[in-house]
This record gives sequence, C-alpha cells and structure tokens, in this order.
Amino acid sequence: MAASAVFSEYELRRMAIKFANEETATEASCVGSCSEEMDVRKVVKKCRGIEVKTRVKGSGTGKLSISMHVPKDIYDGMFGMKVEGLIDGVRAYGQSSTHPEFCVTQEVYDEDGNKKYKAYPRCIMESGVSRSIENGAEEVKEVDLEISVMPDDYGQGMYEALDSELKEDTVKQNWMSKFDPDTMYTSLSHA
Repeated sequence: MAASAVFSEYELRRMAIKFANEETATEASCVGSCSEEMDVRKVVKKCRGIEVKTRVKGSGTGKLSISMHVPKDIYDGMFGMKVEGLIDGVRAYGQSSTHPEFCVTQEVYDEDGNKKYKAYPRCIMESGVSRSIENGAEEVKEVDLEISVMPDDYGQGMYEALDSELKEDTVKQNWMSKFDPDTMYTSLSHA
C-alpha cells in the first residue's frame, strides 16, 4: 500500500458546535486533543454451544473525548446553564439544567496537509460540569469534555469525507457552519 493512499489524522485545525436551535455553528477551534470511539453491536451464531459465525455492525453511537479551551457561550449552552429567570450575566447548573443536543464538525489534516471533513450530527454532554484550578500553574488548563454520540435519522453517528474526494462544493462550503445529514445522501438513498 502506497503511503499516499493512507490518511493519518494528525491535526485538528478547526472545530465548530451548532446547537439544534441555531442556524449556523460557532467556531471552537482551540483544541488540544480529540479522540473518538464509535460503538459496535456484535451478533453471534452458535451451533451446539460453539460460535460458528460472528457479525459486527456499527451502532451509530459512540463517544468523543475532547480537551480544549471552550468559548463561554458554547460551554454554558452544552451544559444547559442558561437558566430561565436569572438576572442578566448569571448562569447556573443544577436540577433545571438540561443538556441540549448539538452537532460537532471538524476539519482534520494529515501530516502532508491533506484535509478531511468530519461531523457528528447528534451529540450531547455525557457528564456534568467538571473544572479544576491550579494556582501558580505555568499553563492554562484545558477543559475535558465527554460527549455522547447518537445516531441521526439515517442511523449514522459520524460522517467524514476527504476534501480531495468530495465533489459537491456546496457541501464543502456548508460542512463547518451548517452541516445537514440530508445533504450527504443521493435521492436514491432516501427510497
């Protein structure tokens, strides 16, 4: 296999978050690290107690673990901290905080500068607010986010496309700001 046929994810240069009630995503690209783990469903066929056949299928669910500096508005939104009835400027987290769904889009590059688009259309914060402060530290600590990935209406939890293979200019232009799973399919796929 030629090295040029391999796309090794090396650098996440751009990331954006779009909440379900928003028209366009907000850039949040100060990312230190990001890892994904998509789940599978294993089906086993046994004959007289012995596995004779195994099928492994994607489930459309998974998890993103991201360390980053999160813009305050996005952080407050992810955790449902914009509580109704508070005075201007005050945020709260508690029993009235409902974590909303959001879409995560990314531009990832390999070591040669080739671009890949990635999207997770239905995400939700998996954990509660968790931050730490270290007085006297020489580096500002990133926030660790644990995000659950859920399947969309098509059963997909993640989409990706190499820039060199994606021929639809409109899809490229809208990927980061207005990702929509409906635009990923041909009309034949909807039947």
